[in-house]
Amino acid sequence: MLLNYEDLSSVKKSVEVEIPADLISNEAKRVTNEFSRHTKLPGFRPGKVPTNIVRTRFAKEIQDEVMSRLLPRSFRDAIADKGVEPVGDPQLQHIDPYIEGAPVKYKAEFEVKPHIELREYRGIEIDEPKIEVNDSDVDSMIERLRDQASSYRVEAERGLEDGDFAMVEISTSGEGVEPETRSGHFRVGEETPLPELHEALRGKKPGEAGSFDKNYGDDANNEKFRGKTIHYDVTLKEIRVQEKPEVTDDFAKSVGGWDSVQQMRDTIAADIRKHREFEALRVKKNQIGEHLLGIHDFDVPDALVEEELGKSLQNYARFLASQGIDIEKADLDWNKISEDFRPEAVKRVKRGLILEAIAKRENVVVSDVEVDAEIRRAANESGRDFAEVKHRLVHDGGYEALRASLAQEKALEFVLKEAKAR
Repeated sequence: MLLNYEDLSSVKKSVEVEIPADLISNEAKRVTNEFSRHTKLPGFRPGKVPTNIVRTRFAKEIQDEVMSRLLPRSFRDAIADKGVEPVGDPQLQHIDPYIEGAPVKYKAEFEVKPHIELREYRGIEIDEPKIEVNDSDVDSMIERLRDQASSYRVEAERGLEDGDFAMVEISTSGEGVEPETRSGHFRVGEETPLPELHEALRGKKPGEAGSFDKNYGDDANNEKFRGKTIHYDVTLKEIRVQEKPEVTDDFAKSVGGWDSVQQMRDTIAADIRKHREFEALRVKKNQIGEHLLGIHDFDVPDALVEEELGKSLQNYARFLASQGIDIEKADLDWNKISEDFRPEAVKRVKRGLILEAIAKRENVVVSDVEVDAEIRRAANESGRDFAEVKHRLVHDGGYEALRASLAQEKALEFVLKEAKAR
């Protein structure tokens, strides 16, 4: 029974609800009977424990179960005719103690999706990215393939030249710095963190060495070197010369299974165009999203922002792990990272809510077949079983969330189709 309903803000509400005593009593009987059927106590056959003993022995557990059922049910009934869509879980501000034969009153605050007054979303003007693929784009990709297929010859007769790979041993020392020796390599003439290495070794043969000093400022990446002068001793251990294969039909066949150089060039050009078309589509969708954000102003529930922020942080953690970073040991300020990510999370939530409103107005429908197709695609990409993934999504609410996400994407495609190039 709803006693009071209050608008705290456009997205935050407050309710006072009373659960009648007879409803509590009836639910308590059902729960007690369930406990009786499943309780095992010494001296009683399974399922035959008297209800009065069950009520006494499990009084707290029964009360907790009764309220866990009645609280969400009574909350839903209380706001059923208010025309709001709650998000997140209601936060109890007060609840009466459980007294047998008495009603229970409680007060809760909760968030709702905002009501959005849609502005004009048809005919939005956007920039149309120009898509071009020229011979130099294809040549650059072929050069990458040549690099990947290269062999490396050890050079021992001449000195180190630009373009060579230098295999080196580097020793560092300095006041207040623990001496250290390590091995590494670099390509002469290319940008490196230590450009002095190139001058120190250029022209030298394997076995020869060079040295130099480097003054570091207070902003040096290596904390140990900040504000110090570090001495470097560098020994050239080996020179390796890259030998790239010639661009022939045999090369095309070996690196990509193409029949000829021309087929390789045509395929590469088509792939580059496809990638740029995809990128152009992303740019246009971003323009649509930014325009929609610019013409709509409304508050968003913290619950949705926190949910979106959680996804962002999980994705970031997975990215760091993919780079070989131990999340548990890394010195990461997650509070700072969270605050840095928050503005974009708010924008994504707002954009999603606007697109959701457009989808409803345009009667956008996403069928089960479309949802299943998306689940099957994701399952195949991750090597998981489709039926298992779908079952999990259906039971944790993810299935309908995916349907809503696909509806938003359809709404975005609709607005993009209606947009005008400027």
